[in-house]
Amino acid sequence: MLILLVCCSLHVRAQDLITITGKVTDSVDNAPVPGATVVVQGTKTGTQTNTDGQYTISAPANAVLVFAYVGYVQKTIRVNGRTNITLTLTPSDNKLDEIVVVGYGQQKKISVTGAVSSITTKDLKQSSSASIANSLAGRLSGLTSIQSGGGQPGRDDATMYLRGAATTNGKSPLILIDGVPRDNIRTIDPNEVASISVLKDASATAVFGVRGANGVILITTKRGEQGKTELTINGEQSFSSFTREPERLHSLDYMALRNEASKNDNITPLPFTQEIIDKYANPLAGLDPTDPEYENQARIRNYMFPDHDYYREFIARYSPQTRINTSASGGTERVSYFVNAAYLHQGGNLKTEPKSQLGYDPSSWMDRYNFRANLDYKVTSALKAFLNIGSYLEKVNMPSANLYGGDTNWMMRDLIYQAQSVLPITPGPTTIDGFGVPSGLIVDPGYLDRSAFEIMNRMGYRNEMRSNLNSTFGLNLDLGNSVTKGLSLKGMISYDAKSTSAEQGSKAEVLYLAEMNQLTDKMSYAIKRADESLLAITKGVDSRYNINMQASVNYNRAFGKHDIGGMILGQRDHWETPSGQIPFNVLGIAARATYAYDNRYLAEINMGYNGSEQFAPKKRFGFFPAGSVGWVVSNESFLKDNNILTNLKFRASYGKVGNDQIAGNSRFLYQSDITLGGGPLGSLGGGINQGLLGNPNITWEVAKKQNFGVDLQLIGKLGITFDHYIEQRSNILITRGTVPEFQGVPLGNLPKVNMGLVDNKGYEIELSYNTPLSRSLSLNVRGNYNYNRNTVKFFDESIRDDTYAYRYRTTGFSLGQAWGYKVDYSNGNGYFNSQQELDDYLATTTYNFGDPRVGDLKYQDLNGDGVISDKDQSPIGFTAIPGVTYGFTFGLSFKNFDFTTFFQGVGKYSTNYSSQGVYENITRGTYFGYHKTAWTAERYAAGEEITYPALSTRTTTNHTGNDFFVMDRSFIRLKNIELAYTLPKDLLKSIGVSRLRLYVSAQNVYTWDKLRLGHLDPENNDALGYPVTKMSNFGLDLTF
Repeated sequence: MLILLVCCSLHVRAQDLITITGKVTDSVDNAPVPGATVVVQGTKTGTQTNTDGQYTISAPANAVLVFAYVGYVQKTIRVNGRTNITLTLTPSDNKLDEIVVVGYGQQKKISVTGAVSSITTKDLKQSSSASIANSLAGRLSGLTSIQSGGGQPGRDDATMYLRGAATTNGKSPLILIDGVPRDNIRTIDPNEVASISVLKDASATAVFGVRGANGVILITTKRGEQGKTELTINGEQSFSSFTREPERLHSLDYMALRNEASKNDNITPLPFTQEIIDKYANPLAGLDPTDPEYENQARIRNYMFPDHDYYREFIARYSPQTRINTSASGGTERVSYFVNAAYLHQGGNLKTEPKSQLGYDPSSWMDRYNFRANLDYKVTSALKAFLNIGSYLEKVNMPSANLYGGDTNWMMRDLIYQAQSVLPITPGPTTIDGFGVPSGLIVDPGYLDRSAFEIMNRMGYRNEMRSNLNSTFGLNLDLGNSVTKGLSLKGMISYDAKSTSAEQGSKAEVLYLAEMNQLTDKMSYAIKRADESLLAITKGVDSRYNINMQASVNYNRAFGKHDIGGMILGQRDHWETPSGQIPFNVLGIAARATYAYDNRYLAEINMGYNGSEQFAPKKRFGFFPAGSVGWVVSNESFLKDNNILTNLKFRASYGKVGNDQIAGNSRFLYQSDITLGGGPLGSLGGGINQGLLGNPNITWEVAKKQNFGVDLQLIGKLGITFDHYIEQRSNILITRGTVPEFQGVPLGNLPKVNMGLVDNKGYEIELSYNTPLSRSLSLNVRGNYNYNRNTVKFFDESIRDDTYAYRYRTTGFSLGQAWGYKVDYSNGNGYFNSQQELDDYLATTTYNFGDPRVGDLKYQDLNGDGVISDKDQSPIGFTAIPGVTYGFTFGLSFKNFDFTTFFQGVGKYSTNYSSQGVYENITRGTYFGYHKTAWTAERYAAGEEITYPALSTRTTTNHTGNDFFVMDRSFIRLKNIELAYTLPKDLLKSIGVSRLRLYVSAQNVYTWDKLRLGHLDPENNDALGYPVTKMSNFGLDLTF
């Protein structure tokens, strides 16, 4: 009888099921939403939408379907017997249900109590930068990213800070890719990335213990999902050029300025007579076109009296960049996969001779090949395995760096300087016949020690090959059925290998000196300055690897209104470095406990107990706890159904984290350094020289952090997040400054000590607004603003006597504060405008570093002792670490068109620009457009604009740190702009294409800044770095 009743019941239930089909689209642009979940409420029955947003599911006729997708507002619909349900999902501006990646785990954004910000791959792909680090600039609150590496192919690195800096030692945040510490953020392909999170406060980073003080960047790569295979192809062609170029001068301008500088220095006779100037003005003057020798004479004149733009002859206006990417993802109920392959080519802006002519390639370029495969396999209903493999191969080519100690960055700096500083009056470099110089060799008139053309082409090449393999294998075991619900185990092991090989072909300089007499128009012969050498080939290899092992126990479960979570994880990192160095290890335990009551009251405790081999054996391990609480006010009964205040959450956290990046990650600072040799009597053997004294008590820096935050959402569209943070960084590794020299050890050999103290504080604001303006038009606005300031509280700085205007140069100021002389603008312009003014000044005040001239900068005597000296130096401008960063995105979607602009900004940021590329007195005068309005008596008397001190041929009192050359690097940059069109699906179905998007975009389009010298880009640290580039891009995204 029982069996009969059960069978009847099953029969009735089967009769009640109906098949429902439909489509899920985005309410903003009507685009399909692939991967959305469709679940029968109260059951485990569910499915996912395919790439076209379509789904099929069987459910009772009176069931309720729940439609959900990350980043969208969940929607529930009663079936009521319908067999077709098509609906739209509305993007959730604050993404409260979004899964946020945190340290060694994930949490819903609504339950996060720490300071965490994140973005997705959609934001990253708006940038065409070869480096993700540069793409992040201005997009995440709290993160500062400066493209300090410029645009050099393969060297376009970024300097990154999270919430500023609070130490003079390692300031970089810890970077993890798929949960493993890795440093290849520059080389990862943006199409591999699913999301990036930055963890900023102690609650979010305590699980990383000794490595968490500078914040953490978590990069999560894409994974496959159940469904048919989706094949995506992206192609982009770009053309880049420098954001800034110096205004070059013609020969007549150069000679006028050189004479002006010589006159200011009282040099006689002037270097260029009027006769020579006239010949440069009209080289062919006086020649008879009917003379049989006219052609030869004209060639000599044009060669001897040129007007070259060598910068343009050496530097191309544009260089190409090509990016091709293809990926496939999909899966079955048991196996899912994501596979990505990418190619990137960056061309350089140096003009070089072809390989076919030289036998080798001296050009500047980079080729990168990326590959990633993420596989997930369901072994049983409880056991899942995963395998992640990511790799890249990068080839970088450039002219030889042989003369520069193999330092390719300095080599490129010198090439940029050479291209800027070759005088427009310089004959050549050229290949000429008939002047005693063999064809194909270089004519150098001796104006420079080196020929830029020679260095770029004839001295060889350098080719570097860099490869990297990241691999991770792991298991997830769900113990919910066998032990208790919510309990799971996870274990994984990662092996990463990195290799760099370099091949360098070097040749000696081969220069010719063309001897000529400009007064008589006579060319004589060329003297060879060096014998041509064969190409010498040298090779080198550097390889290293590291192993990461992790094992964790995880627990997450809900009991009515109580949500409880926990995690305990053990991990070990083992690094093997080259050159026979001793391996390096980090070992530790991390734990987390979370509690939420009724989604209203939240609490979380995090801790890390780990150690680092940076320190002596008894000083390696430490305990780093943190706690946080949250109150979701909007879930209280008095606000729960409020349609205006749709989310309000208060957060607070406090904790302690560490930093083991001390002294550039130098090992064994706890041991003394001694060398053998130098005994007083050679017959008694060598003696011992004491080097750097060790300190066995050296340990990590400690950061005690507080964070207070508010998350607010209005009408479900306007999101506001505010965070205020306070950090006290202690145990900063310094060298003491108050130890007297008579203690017997040279001050440079004193041991490092953990005595430095720095306070760091600031605030962050994030805003977002996302709304459909009509059925076919939608608006998206996002922005963030970040303010940070640090103050040195103690660095054991020796106090100066009371004759100094400022008795401390570090204590009480921010790290990286610029110092120099203050210009006295009391006369209106800050220059000595007449001999009388200079004489009156010198009657009471002198300079101890030279004699000022008329037209030089006039400095303030801050201590009033009548001498301008180091005692008068004062803090100028801001610091070398930006105190303000911000970003703003504005997007519009209209039918199949979408338009996006992104602005990045930096403030409270200064640098002392000096030496080559800025000062005019280098070599035989390096002049640019702004030097044409340098101070002269005539220009001052006429009331004309003056933009530079009086020119000189030698070092003057101007050429030092002062508030003329310490410049404000604050800027606002139109970072990205993009216009795209997605073709209608009806046009694509016949060719088997599900989506085709075409776009044009530009990067680093325009910059507004405060720099006095127009050829400087505010992101370049100096005038000679490889310039930042701007790009124009054309691309397509194709999905099958």
